[in-house]
Amino acid sequence: MTPEHAACVLEGLLLLHEEFSVDPEAPWSVGTPDQTQVLHDELWLLAGRLTPRSSQALVEAWYNSGRSVLLPIECTGTLVSSRHQAA
Repeated sequence: MTPEHAACVLEGLLLLHEEFSVDPEAPWSVGTPDQTQVLHDELWLLAGRLTPRSSQALVEAWYNSGRSVLLPIECTGTLVSSRHQAA
């Protein structure tokens, strides 16, 4: 992983923290060390597979994957947040 990819992952992590902190529909919380580590690990793995062109592209790919262990999933398999449902 290049330094650019590492910076992309960290910027993506900050973007997600910012979005989650203002999303009134967010059924999860962020900020605890374990949650931050999970997000970092998921973004890191995704960046390694996709080689994103920007942190925003990485965040979009994370939303589109819909596979975060932090996100509650309804019985139908759809994600709860409207942002995830739109993706």
